[in-house]
Amino acid sequence: MSAGILVILSSIDFVGRFRFFKAEYYFLVMMTVLAMMFMASANDLLSVFVTLEFASFGFYVLVPYLREDLRSSEAGLKFFILGVFAAAMLVFGISLVYGETGQLIFSEMAEAPIDLTPGLAVGWTLIIAALGFKIGAAPLHSWIPDTYHGAPTPVTAFLSIAPKGAAFAILLRMLFSTLPGFKPEWVWLMIGTAILSMLYGNIVAIAQRNIKRLLAYSGIAQIGTILIGMAAGTRQGADSVLFYLLTYLFANLGAFAVVIAFSQSTNSDEIEDYSGLNRRSPFLAFSMLVFLLSLAGVPPLAGFIGKLYVFVAAIHEGLYTLITVGLISIIISMYYYLIVVKNMYINEPTDPAPIFVPGPLKAVIFISLAGTVILGVWPQPFMAFAVAATGIFSHLGPTSLVSLPF
Repeated sequence: MSAGILVILSSIDFVGRFRFFKAEYYFLVMMTVLAMMFMASANDLLSVFVTLEFASFGFYVLVPYLREDLRSSEAGLKFFILGVFAAAMLVFGISLVYGETGQLIFSEMAEAPIDLTPGLAVGWTLIIAALGFKIGAAPLHSWIPDTYHGAPTPVTAFLSIAPKGAAFAILLRMLFSTLPGFKPEWVWLMIGTAILSMLYGNIVAIAQRNIKRLLAYSGIAQIGTILIGMAAGTRQGADSVLFYLLTYLFANLGAFAVVIAFSQSTNSDEIEDYSGLNRRSPFLAFSMLVFLLSLAGVPPLAGFIGKLYVFVAAIHEGLYTLITVGLISIIISMYYYLIVVKNMYINEPTDPAPIFVPGPLKAVIFISLAGTVILGVWPQPFMAFAVAATGIFSHLGPTSLVSLPF
């Protein structure tokens, strides 16, 4: 819901430039928010499929919403084709799981004694793969760069966080509550996906020259970091996942709000055009600096605390290789984030004209800045909310993250 409100505020000036279908845009955003709220509360495989596709339908329309923009149409077509493929994997996986267990409700599957047969293993793998497509984890990430690049920027911001949060809610419920007996098997799947996502996303991001594509590959790497908490497979891991998603919401939406403001004034998303942004709009340059440093994990911002909690959960499970890869990924990400900072603060502007920031976008940026700073310097109450939300996983044991002295 928070992401939906911020995206609507970010869209007000953007949608005002449309010649048609203005009201329909807001309806689609709210419909998609409602669908993702249903996703987060789904408690059986059938509800997962229905709510996930309900949310996807909204994005199938929102991504190609700029009908006269060929890149938007291309992004919508690619997203639709790959989305249908993921839906087919999900349905086939559900059919295999139901055929092997005769159950669809998570709580009933958790209570029933079930052996891991080949059919059941393939079924759950397909279901997890379909959700991996929704969160944009490698190697199921291929839709992200082109979709982020071509979609209207407010839609890109929405797509970068909201469906991922809802999909992670489903993954947490399925893996931690329904399949704890198969933890030795799915933990390795989470570890492999996390390593691949972090390394691939960060390395490929270095070569990007478009800010939306850079944030797309950065997002893949961020998902890999979140999967470290999933790989821990403990209550602490679940807590750290939810808290990290909250920190990611503010930093990522804030960065995209800056991109929206810059794009509306310059009609460009190229990183080189951010040269001298500090002279054209000190507010936008400072805001982007804070958001990028938070995404990189620099203290005392929210991203640092989010990464710290995830790493602590992994340390308690002895996942030192995974933590090492995570630390290497942070170093790599600092390089391409600082390329953007260098352009904003060191390079001379190609156009000295000041950049106007509409009021609603200013509000989104201020809210995101406040969230990024407050979550970094005072994380305890927000982690307490995450701990309360993961109370359904009490069988995994107590959490100690909320008591850390940060």
